[in-house]
Amino acid sequence: MTKKQSAIMQGVAIWMMLYHHLYSYVTEYESVLPFMQPDIVRRIAWFCKICVGIFAFVSGYGMYYGMERQPRERFFGRMLAEYRCVLLRILKLYGKLWLVLLIFMGIFFGILKRPFSPELFWGNLTAFNPTYNAAWWYVEQYAKMLLVLPLFDLFLTRFDRTEETKKKRLFYAVLAMICLIVIFVGRLWQPELWSWLLAAGRGLRISFLMIFIVGYVIARYRVYQRVDHLLQSRGSMLSVCLSVVLIGAVITLRVALATDPAYGRMDFLLTPLLVYGLLTVFSHARALETFLAWWGLQSTYVWLVHGFLYEKAFLFVKSYVKLDLPGYLSALAVSAAAAVLLRALECLPGRLRDRRS
Repeated sequence: MTKKQSAIMQGVAIWMMLYHHLYSYVTEYESVLPFMQPDIVRRIAWFCKICVGIFAFVSGYGMYYGMERQPRERFFGRMLAEYRCVLLRILKLYGKLWLVLLIFMGIFFGILKRPFSPELFWGNLTAFNPTYNAAWWYVEQYAKMLLVLPLFDLFLTRFDRTEETKKKRLFYAVLAMICLIVIFVGRLWQPELWSWLLAAGRGLRISFLMIFIVGYVIARYRVYQRVDHLLQSRGSMLSVCLSVVLIGAVITLRVALATDPAYGRMDFLLTPLLVYGLLTVFSHARALETFLAWWGLQSTYVWLVHGFLYEKAFLFVKSYVKLDLPGYLSALAVSAAAAVLLRALECLPGRLRDRRS
């Protein structure tokens, strides 16, 4: 999966995200298509929750190549380099969040004079308790997944020098022992510690972490390349036909399994199949690839700002146009316009620095 293909899948995911947020609880829906009744629209919106799985999968897939570039002469040296890499990525995302937060606070609390509650500020600044925009919960999830990844990567990495392999084995043996002791103490003697461990596990959101790890594993062992080579050797159209079947099967199964808007338990299995199928089909539609890749480039800021914009844009258009599709498209357009402006603002310091030099 190339960088462009990653952007394509992020473009697909951001379209899904807005549909999910707009229609997961819809009770009324007007359409030129008679079969688009509220229950069907809700089911489609519940399926679109897989957008989180796509974002996590693409992130894990791309992080393999970031990890692979790190030196592997020394175990602890590689660990330090990997954590430096993931911390920079976390800070980059938080930098985008803080830019949006700064503008949001300036508009809502400065211009619109909304009441400011200091106790809510830190929860939004860290994304641990995002009350300004509920969609920011994934910022914390993304950071947690990145912090876990080096431990998984180092476990799979082979070191040429025997002493470095011994350090690796000792490190994981000590880590496993500490974990067992903490679990043992918490389960038998310290109920508060056990409750904290359970809460930490729920906070990690294992279902999304698994998708992230699956993306990393598929990239590491070149699963997509192996499957594609096998199918291409038996005819160029075989992979396309299989991909169409995969897409249909994943959609059908995911819709049948979803019991609520937040369902995601099987996405670690379904997301890789859906991504492979979509990328294979899109590879025969270059114009569509270019269109979705552009949306993928805007996807981070669309995700960060759409909570402030999409509902108002949707309701404004809906008051003039009774059909809901124009409202959905208007919500996408307004969020994308804000994303383009934010990307330009983010790049402004670098451009000014280049001009001075």
